Amino acid sequence: MTAYFDNAATTRLCRAAADAFLKGSEVFANPSSLHSAGLEAEKLVTSSRKKLLSTIGGSGSLVFTGCGTEANTLALFGVSYAKKIFENKTIIISDSEHPSVYKNAEELQKRGFGLKRVKTKGGAIDPDELYDAVDGNTFLISIMTVNNETGALYDIPALCSAAKRKNPSVIFHTDATQAFMKTDIDVSKTGADLMTVSAHKIGGPKGVGALYINDSLIRSRSVVPVQNGGGQENGLRSGTENTAGIAAFAAAAEYGKQNFSADLKKITELSEYIRSGLADTGVKINAPVRSVPHIISATLPGIKSEVMLHFLSSRGVFVSSGSACSSHHKGISEAARAFGLSDKEADCTVRISIFRENTEEEAALLVQSMAEGVKNLVKMYR
Repeated sequence: MTAYFDNAATTRLCRAAADAFLKGSEVFANPSSLHSAGLEAEKLVTSSRKKLLSTIGGSGSLVFTGCGTEANTLALFGVSYAKKIFENKTIIISDSEHPSVYKNAEELQKRGFGLKRVKTKGGAIDPDELYDAVDGNTFLISIMTVNNETGALYDIPALCSAAKRKNPSVIFHTDATQAFMKTDIDVSKTGADLMTVSAHKIGGPKGVGALYINDSLIRSRSVVPVQNGGGQENGLRSGTENTAGIAAFAAAAEYGKQNFSADLKKITELSEYIRSGLADTGVKINAPVRSVPHIISATLPGIKSEVMLHFLSSRGVFVSSGSACSSHHKGISEAARAFGLSDKEADCTVRISIFRENTEEEAALLVQSMAEGVKNLVKMYR
């Protein structure tokens, strides 16, 4: 038996999405073509967009992208270069953002934009700190809904409200990649103007993401494309749409919405089982102020995460040492540091992430294997 607990990196394609992908692949014409085959493909993209929008909530548009990273890039660069009045003004992010946000923000800083960061120590962002950081020069804020490494759940409605009380014209983006179909999220209730989602985090295929944009930004043309070409996706993302992938994304979202309560209950029970099982192993659970059940951040007693990952992998148990998007770049996790871990603790921290397909038997194997790993490996570092 194997136990895959790296679902925050990617999930298995669910049956509903797989069926939709196969069916959609038969609609192979270019959605931009004017013949009947092309119109059939366009119809599938349009119906899938409506289905996905219905699961997100809110009144606005959905731009399909190649991934969540591209959607975040469109949000940051697309807003920053939309208006002359935004030039050299300030962006605010948290100090724990995904690389697709903070690296884009840092690139914009190199190009003359201001950049501020708000703290996430303990897995919380103080709305008063954000309020104080916002001024008349602030035009864009990007704060993730759920931290992909610590599982911290940030209070986006409170943060958005605080920011817009200080500066009503500020544009608020949230990367909801780890929150979509894992928390009860409705973009219309968050106050956010833009929201990023990704298919492969919810049982859909890789290679498809989307950026929600509210109607007011569309009307005011406050987002511009970051790549030019044929003008697909209402001119905001040129390139032939991934018709089959888009259909599968919508199917995965619909399936997730229909099964949300049952999935959340199961994931919560497994999360509690794992946390309880690790309590007496010497592993410390890093508990944010508010958190989601599907992500568990665990610091090992003096054992480097990479060593434990290899030990667990040899027993068919798969976890990660943090963000999969950062795993190729050696170094201490900025999110772990921002949370309050020392460099040594951060280097000894693993991420366990759960999805609906995990079982109690797999959770038991995980707990048993980690306990064995601690017992066997800790001797190497003492």
